[in-house]
Amino acid sequence: MPEAVGYGQNQAFQPSLATPRADKVAEQVKAMNARQSEAVAETVQRQAKFSSNRTENLSRQAEQLEKRAETRKPEDGLGNRVDIFV
Repeated sequence: MPEAVGYGQNQAFQPSLATPRADKVAEQVKAMNARQSEAVAETVQRQAKFSSNRTENLSRQAEQLEKRAETRKPEDGLGNRVDIFV
C-alpha cells in the first residue's frame, strides 16, 4: 500500500508545477489591480474636471446676474408703470 501515500513516481502533489501557477495568478491579480486603479484615477480626474467647469460656469452666471442688477435702475421697476390703488 505504499503507492497510496505518495511513494514512487506518482505523487499526488507536485510542488514544481504549483509554484509557477501561483506566481502567474499573483501577477494577474497585480495587473488587474493596476488596471482598476488606473480606471478609478481616470474617473476621478473626469469628475474633477467636470466640477471645475461647472464651477466656472456658475461663477460666470453669477457675475452676469450681478451686472444686470447693478445696471438696472430702481425706476425701471413696475411701480412706475402700474398704479396700484387700494
